[in-house]
Amino acid sequence: MDTFALKIIAINKVFYEGNAKQLIFSAVDGLVGIMAHHEDAVIAVNVGEVKIQTAEDRWVIAISGAGHIQIDRNHVVMMVDTVEYPEEIDEQRALEAKERAEEQLRREQSLYEYAISKACLIRAIERLKIKKKYSAR
Repeated sequence: MDTFALKIIAINKVFYEGNAKQLIFSAVDGLVGIMAHHEDAVIAVNVGEVKIQTAEDRWVIAISGAGHIQIDRNHVVMMVDTVEYPEEIDEQRALEAKERAEEQLRREQSLYEYAISKACLIRAIERLKIKKKYSAR
């Protein structure tokens, strides 16, 4: 199977840089898979699970925040606000963030504040889901 160059960048770090066989991530219209020689595109990334099949057939699992992916001539760059391994997720902290966001959503807010609270809730729920899914292994 062919490979493509992949770089995943978060605000505070380069999470992954190397060749990959597949990249699977959550986009605004559902799960998207990228393989070698994918057509050039720019795709919005949603908060969710990211799976990378490395050139060595090892799977790297992570959770990413929102951002975008640029595909250009077999080079893929994913730029997101956050990205972390399941084992890096502090379950208690994520649970507290979920509760805070739920409390904020129960209050009267401006549209902007509502959007922020909803995004925080989605991120916390996704982090808890990934932590639970991969801590059982």
